[in-house]
Amino acid sequence: MTAELYWPQKVYPVTAEDANHHKRVLFVCPLTPAILQDPTPLLHPLGYAASQATERCIVLFSTPNGPQLYPELQAAPKQHFAALSRFLAQVYSVLAAGQWDAGRPLTDVEVRFDGEDGDWALKLGSPTFVIGFEGLAADIVAKAAPNLSKEDRRFVQIEPELEQLVRNPGTISTVSEPGYPVAAMGGTFDHLHAAHKLLLHMALFATEQRLIVGVMADRLLATKSHADVLEGLDTRLGAAAAFLRRCGGDARGVVLDVVEIHDALGPTAWDPEVSLLVVSKETLGGGNYVNRIRGEKGLSILDMLAIDVISSEFAHDKRSTRDLSAVDDAQLKDAKMGSTGIREFIARQKQA
Repeated sequence: MTAELYWPQKVYPVTAEDANHHKRVLFVCPLTPAILQDPTPLLHPLGYAASQATERCIVLFSTPNGPQLYPELQAAPKQHFAALSRFLAQVYSVLAAGQWDAGRPLTDVEVRFDGEDGDWALKLGSPTFVIGFEGLAADIVAKAAPNLSKEDRRFVQIEPELEQLVRNPGTISTVSEPGYPVAAMGGTFDHLHAAHKLLLHMALFATEQRLIVGVMADRLLATKSHADVLEGLDTRLGAAAAFLRRCGGDARGVVLDVVEIHDALGPTAWDPEVSLLVVSKETLGGGNYVNRIRGEKGLSILDMLAIDVISSEFAHDKRSTRDLSAVDDAQLKDAKMGSTGIREFIARQKQA
């Protein structure tokens, strides 16, 4: 892997003349079992890449020199759920931090994996700038950005710490086992952001046949802060469904039921086919409530898989490994980088 570009020690703002050039950034990164366990050497470059995008930053993980890792993980979702969710939580945290550091929290950030099902033109859009490690996902990049000039394609130096994780990739043991036939999750999905994408991706990862995503009705959000800049129901439904399609959900044969809900429970209160509820660690209490209601109705108790929240404290320390599992619900809500912060940003922009 050769190098033409060195990562700066700080984030530099994108200049006016660079803005169009950096509209849609594609960053291609290596993925090995060792990197899955410890992505620390990639965190600073990831934050930098997100800071350079003015419209969209997509990170594409690809396994060098061998079979792609992601399909191996997908073959045993119950076994690998915890490892992949920890990895994605760290990646999405630093991408979100890069957005905020650059003063562009509305920039779209997204993670893709080489080996996913689906249409790569849909997944990647039309990148205007590609940075990454030479040789990775070359066929995908060539199809996604066939007309980019040499100046719009940059290769990065592989640092010694990362090189060790590529040269010594490690292994994973996989006993092929299907995920859950029908899974469910819910939320507002206002201004679809990194934390939403983490939850949606992991829910889809664990699902084999049907994924139910409950999107809260407009009337349930009237008391939210800065409710005047909340996105409408149709926008929120469409954004969640489109993201799941970009993840390859329908191409993999998963039915995507993205539906309006009029209470906190949605279909989990009555659908006997649901077997899994995917929650964030801050909403575990709500998951327990769902199971209590189902128990009272004689329905099966749902398995629950909880995902780390995206923490601003974690994200801005791009090399942190802070464990959020022992933090109480109130602290998690204070730390979470989510829709409330985005609405506050939009409200400030409107007042400026």
